[in-house]
Amino acid sequence: MSVTLPTIEEAEKLDLTSGEFERIKELLGRHPNTLELELFSRLWSEHATYKNSLKWLTTLPTEGDNVLVKAGDDNAGVVDLGDGNACVFKVESHNSPCAIQPRLGALTGLRVVMRDIFSMGAKPAAFLSSLRFGDGKRDTARWLFEEVAEGICAYERGSEVPILGGETFFSRGYNTTPIINNMAIGIVPKDKLIYGKAEGKDNLLLIIGSRTGKDGVDTDVFETDILAEIDTPPSSIDQMMDVSIEKELMEAIHQMASQVDLVGVQSIGTQGVVGAALDMAVRGKAGLDITIDKIPQRHQGLEVKDILLSQTWGRVLVCIKPADLDKVKSVIEQLQVAMSVVGTVTDTDKVKCLYTGDVVAELPVNMVMSGEAAPVYEREFEENANKLPPINLDIYDEPDHYPDVVIRMLSNLNVTSKSWLTNKFNKPNGGESDHLDYPSDAAYIKIEGSNKSLTATMDCNSRYMKSDAFVGAQIAVAEAARNIVCAGGKPVALSDCLNFGNPYDPKVYGTFVDSVKGITKACNEFNVPVVSGNVSFYNQRSENGLLKAITPTSVIGMIGLVEDKECHSTLSFRHKGDMIFLVGQSRNDVNSSEYASSILNIKKSAAPYYDAEEELELQAAVADMIRKKLVRSVHDVSNGGLFFSLLESSIPLEFGFDITSDAEIRKEAFLFGESQSRVVVSVSPEKQDDFVDFMMATEVPFSILGHVTKGEVRIDDESFGYISDLKNAFEQKLEVWVEGE
Repeated sequence: MSVTLPTIEEAEKLDLTSGEFERIKELLGRHPNTLELELFSRLWSEHATYKNSLKWLTTLPTEGDNVLVKAGDDNAGVVDLGDGNACVFKVESHNSPCAIQPRLGALTGLRVVMRDIFSMGAKPAAFLSSLRFGDGKRDTARWLFEEVAEGICAYERGSEVPILGGETFFSRGYNTTPIINNMAIGIVPKDKLIYGKAEGKDNLLLIIGSRTGKDGVDTDVFETDILAEIDTPPSSIDQMMDVSIEKELMEAIHQMASQVDLVGVQSIGTQGVVGAALDMAVRGKAGLDITIDKIPQRHQGLEVKDILLSQTWGRVLVCIKPADLDKVKSVIEQLQVAMSVVGTVTDTDKVKCLYTGDVVAELPVNMVMSGEAAPVYEREFEENANKLPPINLDIYDEPDHYPDVVIRMLSNLNVTSKSWLTNKFNKPNGGESDHLDYPSDAAYIKIEGSNKSLTATMDCNSRYMKSDAFVGAQIAVAEAARNIVCAGGKPVALSDCLNFGNPYDPKVYGTFVDSVKGITKACNEFNVPVVSGNVSFYNQRSENGLLKAITPTSVIGMIGLVEDKECHSTLSFRHKGDMIFLVGQSRNDVNSSEYASSILNIKKSAAPYYDAEEELELQAAVADMIRKKLVRSVHDVSNGGLFFSLLESSIPLEFGFDITSDAEIRKEAFLFGESQSRVVVSVSPEKQDDFVDFMMATEVPFSILGHVTKGEVRIDDESFGYISDLKNAFEQKLEVWVEGE
């Protein structure tokens, strides 16, 4: 054991506090050596321990009848789908890397979250991406968006895992600091689920995958490999964007699992080999002896710290029984990955690191986040006492000509089509129904060999979060659930990604606390547990030379289950003459709407109307009408308001609509307000009476809007033009913007 005794000053240089330094000595029962202190610094970082957020994260509801692996217990959350299948899914962020190298950052964000899915034995089935960029008037936003889009598409091509949807939002609150969140979804037979643990005395620990280099040892992997000079040759962009190693690694895990009972598999992430080993040990309630010399290396001359903390991509630790080693070797020899036995399981509560026969570090297994000894802090926060006022429409003149308002709204990137991006994605193979031919409020994912299917969505309205993080977070959960229901599914579970500024700023931390409280409230009301997630702090934008926090952003990734594929529901109008109904209550409310921002130039106001009881009643009614096959199309009213929901339902088959506004509601609020708990449905004439009878029995407010037309759009007997022209304007805006025209 090294006799070097680092001082408190050295600990502080490693971003460890004096209290943490004392805690380390207490845990070790002695003074740490320099290497141990460096390991503690990484393993007790915010990203590793969630030390500034864990207190509040533990208040989230994580239990549920179908939850197999709950939040914090493994690499990703797992829920039971029935019929012997399980879904493994997780949302992760990759924000700062995308500000530095957006194309590579976007690709790597997907590969990181994919690694957590396939390391648990799941076959990746789909990704969804939630993207936020700065003000669309800025060239920086355009460049970041285009580069991130290219990175996402490059990963999809390389991995052959489809990107099925998501959301994109533009606001000055993300200037210079994009928010890039990704959800990976995989499916696995329940009996093939693999846990990230090491247990069983004398079992072996293997490292499989890429050879270890000096990637991200001292700072972020991007700074190390791209922006800074290092002692070892940097990897090229092409090498770093090559995802073939992940495909080989996924195949290796699949083949190994088919031949032996793997004790555990753990992906190696930002905490390096030592962090992954500690995670496995604490989950298995065991110890590990690791022989550092045996870890395959990409470069000569790597120091012990480099080997233990490297963030080299495409590596996993695997725990197996000694009797299975030859079978595992035979699998790995057929693939393009390296393998080495690097350790053994012990019956201690320590991870012991050995180099050239000497013990160079000895760490207690409970020092990591899932253990009991990692630091957890209760940060000071300010409650949001000054609520933003609602918009009083009475002081504003009503627009003279609503078709002109629509034209102006169609220049808003947040309400126009994102087809320029989605058309770049590979189209999944369809087959058994038309749900892949027409858009729905949520994406569909096949479950092989089952009549069931998954639905998935990602939601968060940044304007609502900026107005009131508590209400905005509730709406994010509610809208995600509404999208699942409108697609014919039942919400099952969610993964969240909480993106905020500096947690040491009481105002910023207050919005984080409000957000967690809002998610907790909504999850309890909708009976949807949080099974995985991520917190991303220190997201700050530069404005006039000052650092300001980004707009609070609590992204909700939710999955649902469609019990019968016959219940798949699309948002497209199908037949001329079908009746159009609004389910839910319209209100004189344009709070935090795109209309308020684009037309009234009001950037801050109260969040739109939301009531949980109304939302629950609405969703129950929508689920029943889909099950009873009373409706031809279903689409929720959300960003942009009713007009844009109708437009989105019209565009796929180029139908129009003829509707009458509600005389008791201001017309701009009726068409463009974003009050919650509303859904647009179309009903065939022969089912109109049945639908009305059904709605009367539910006591959920509803009204007839009008009917589907051959192609013209009319409101209150005024023509807004033809759908072909509106479609062009709706779908071309993003492309024109990207090209700088």
